[in-house]
Amino acid sequence: MKRRVLTLILTLAAIVPLAGQIHVQLSLNEYLTRVRKSNLVYAAERLNMNIADAEIISASVFNNPYISLGYYTNEFNNMQMGRGAMVEIGKTISPGRREAAINLARGEKELAEALLTDFMRKLRESATLTWLEAVKQRQILEIRKNSYHDQIKMIVSDSIRREGVVEKDLDAMQSRVESGLVYGDIIDMELALKQLHLDITNFIGSNSRDTLFIPETKNIWNSKEFNVSEVIETALLRRADIAAARKEIDISKLAVVSAKRERIPEFDLFLGYGFNSEVKNEMAPAPRHGGIELGVSFPIPLFNRSKGEIQSAEIKRKQAELRYLQAEREVTNEVISAYNEYTSADKKLKFYTAGIVRTAKEVLDKKRDEYHNGDIHLIEVLDAQRSYDEILHLFYSVIYDKSMALVKLETAMGVWNIE
Repeated sequence: MKRRVLTLILTLAAIVPLAGQIHVQLSLNEYLTRVRKSNLVYAAERLNMNIADAEIISASVFNNPYISLGYYTNEFNNMQMGRGAMVEIGKTISPGRREAAINLARGEKELAEALLTDFMRKLRESATLTWLEAVKQRQILEIRKNSYHDQIKMIVSDSIRREGVVEKDLDAMQSRVESGLVYGDIIDMELALKQLHLDITNFIGSNSRDTLFIPETKNIWNSKEFNVSEVIETALLRRADIAAARKEIDISKLAVVSAKRERIPEFDLFLGYGFNSEVKNEMAPAPRHGGIELGVSFPIPLFNRSKGEIQSAEIKRKQAELRYLQAEREVTNEVISAYNEYTSADKKLKFYTAGIVRTAKEVLDKKRDEYHNGDIHLIEVLDAQRSYDEILHLFYSVIYDKSMALVKLETAMGVWNIE
C-alpha cells in the first residue's frame, strides 16, 4: 500500500508544474517575432554590426599631426655664442591608404550583414522545428493517453466478465503488462514534451522559472509543389551564406588593393620656426634673429616594398574563390537533400490518407464487437488496439514530418513563406 501511495505522489509531482510558473500559449508568428526580438544569442550577433560601424569610423580617421619643441645653447666654454629655441608642426601623409581602409571596412560591414542574416535563417529554422516537434509530441501524447484509458476500461470490464474463471488469468496478466508499457511511454513522452517547452522558452530568451511558453495546437498545413531546378536556382540567388561567400571574394580583392597601397611611401610635411638669441662672441657677433623652415621627409623603399603582404593577400583571394565554389556545391547538396525529404514525406502522407488509418479503425471496431459477443479474448482486442495506435502515431508523425520538411526546404532555399 505504501509503495502505491509513493508511486502516485511521484506521478503527480511529474505532472504538476512548478509553483508560480505561468504557461503562455503562442502562435508560430508570435513565437518567431519574440525569437527575433529577444533571443540572447541573436542579440549578441547583432552587436557585430555595431563593431563594423566602429571599424568604419576607425578607418576614416586621419593621421594625427605632431608638434616638436627644442632648445639649444652655444655657451660652451663661455664663448657667448647665444641660445635658441624651435617649434615644429608636422603631419604624416599616407597616400591612398585611408581610402583603401574605408572600402575594406565597408566591405567587412556588408559581410557582417550577410552573416547576421544567415544566422537568423538557421535560428528561425531551429526554433520552428522545435515548435513543430512540441505540437507533434502533444498530439501524439493525447492519442497515447486516450489509448491507455480505453485499455483500462476494457481490462476492468474484462475482469468483471471473467470473474472466477481461472483458465484465463494469463490473458489478464498480459493485458496488465500491455497497459503498463503504454503508461511508461506516456511518462516518457510527458518528460520529452516538458523539455521541448523549456527549449521554446529558451529560444525567446525568457526565464523558465516564471513563465513557460507552449505552442498552440496548430500545424503548418501546405500542399506546395516544387521543381528541383528552380529550388536550386532560388537558393543560389537568395541564400545569405552564398552572398557572404561572394562578399568574401570582394573583400579579398580590396585587401589586395590595400596591400598595394602600402607600397606607396608615407611622407612627413612639417613647418617650423626657430629663434636665436644675440651672439656676443667678439670674433663673430650676431644680433637676435629667427627663422622659418618648411620641409618634407620620406623613406627610401629599398628593402621593404610589401612584397610578402601583397602575395599573402593574393593567396587569400584565391582561397575565397575556392571557398565560394565549395559553398555553392554544399548549398546545392543541402537543397537537393531537403527537396528529397519533402517529396518523401508528401508521398508518405498521401499513402496514409488513402485509407490505411480507416482500415485499422474498422479492424479494431470489429475486434471489439467480437470480444463483446464472446468470440475472442481481450488480448486480441489489445493487439488490434496496438496496431491502430501505431498507425495513428505514424499518421500524425508524417503530417508534422511534412511540415518540418517544408521548413527545412524553404530554409535551404533562403526564403520564408510559411504561415
